[in-house]
Amino acid sequence: MPTAAKLVGSLLFALLGFLVTRLAEPLMEGLSTVSSAAMINAAIGAGVGWFIAGPRAGGGWRAGLDNGLTTTICGLFLTIGAQGAIFMLRMAMRGHYRDPMDALEAMANYWLAVAARLAVPQIVLLLVLGGLAIGLLLEITRARAS
Repeated sequence: MPTAAKLVGSLLFALLGFLVTRLAEPLMEGLSTVSSAAMINAAIGAGVGWFIAGPRAGGGWRAGLDNGLTTTICGLFLTIGAQGAIFMLRMAMRGHYRDPMDALEAMANYWLAVAARLAVPQIVLLLVLGGLAIGLLLEITRARAS
């Protein structure tokens, strides 16, 4: 059932995913990335906002902060996983792997490379502060909609 908290969570986490991707693009020099990464990550952000953050809103300020951080971490893992899977599939279609284990190993190496490049203060602060702010905004939304 659609609620105001689900809608707000979806929109705000989509925006956070889009902004983080745009901020991280210069850090990804040398890695194979897709040109539509920002839109893919925004869609993942919308999904986690709708299915994870929205339904959990309404537990108070502390629960809102926890909700925002938890959803941000889930979204981060999902986006890195999705981008790694896209990388692996693109390389597999070009015939770069000998067997499936080689492809999975390359995907895991890609995940680690992306995670290492994202571990800069600007990205971490945007994710943490954005997640906390969204969690609080969801609590406000839930309180006003009730």
